Amino acid sequence: MRRQKKLKNHTNLAVRFHMPTFVTLSVVTLVPLIYALRLSFYDFKLSEAGSEDHFIGLKNYVQLFHDGYFFNSVAKTFIFMFFSVILELVIGILLALALNSIPKVKRLFTSLTLIPMMVAPLVIGLMFSFYTNPQFGLYVWIVEKLRLPLSTNLTGDSFHAMVICIIMDVWEWAPYMGLVFLAGLQSIDGEYYEAARVDGANGRQIFRTITLPLMKPVITVAVLLRAMETFKEFDKPYILTGGGPGNATEVIDLFTYRQAFVKFNFSYAAAICIILFIVLFSFGMIYQRVAMRGERD
Repeated sequence: MRRQKKLKNHTNLAVRFHMPTFVTLSVVTLVPLIYALRLSFYDFKLSEAGSEDHFIGLKNYVQLFHDGYFFNSVAKTFIFMFFSVILELVIGILLALALNSIPKVKRLFTSLTLIPMMVAPLVIGLMFSFYTNPQFGLYVWIVEKLRLPLSTNLTGDSFHAMVICIIMDVWEWAPYMGLVFLAGLQSIDGEYYEAARVDGANGRQIFRTITLPLMKPVITVAVLLRAMETFKEFDKPYILTGGGPGNATEVIDLFTYRQAFVKFNFSYAAAICIILFIVLFSFGMIYQRVAMRGERD
């Protein structure tokens, strides 16, 4: 009885401590969301006086699903997300295996891998912008000095511009995947590897039959988290290419930004935000189910 009362007191104390944060986060997130939802049913354009009171119902959503530029931005976002996450997954696994194989200097190299993640996305965009500049960039200097048969204007070509955007994201976030996978590797009981070596298994067989299956929950969660983050990418493509050339690198957040702050069509941008919220909420639900299933296992 005394234990139950003590537990109840601790629960009440925890609720009191968390309530201010919960209320603050709820207000900060729910109020803009509700306002955006309301705005999406109107035809509010900053360039037209009185348009904030012009109710149009679902017309913004209907227009959205007939907008070729919107679907182009969705396609570019999924291309960016798919290749970025795949490359980060592969490099992250290789990085984790490399760090796990050097126990003596593991802390030093683990600390060094954190450097790209500590750089602001704005700075990363500027770094790659200077590197690929067709007039004075380091890339152009290397190509000219070595007389390589390569294009010197990477951001002027649709394919190369997207490749550079993907490389930027991989450079920044592959170390994160590596650290997550390193933690997963260190959680695996060494007895599995010892038993496999006694049975005569080589390195590839151990990796395929022991490491990958036991790392599956960690890999799934890491991939889902990175997929959600890359789906919201804005900073680096905006700084490097501005969505160009044309709209070759115009990801969905950049498209939304242009609708709101270039064309001043806030209602249309709000409708896009609501669609993005639904997509990311779906990702979040999948992540929660995967995480809870991993805990039960």
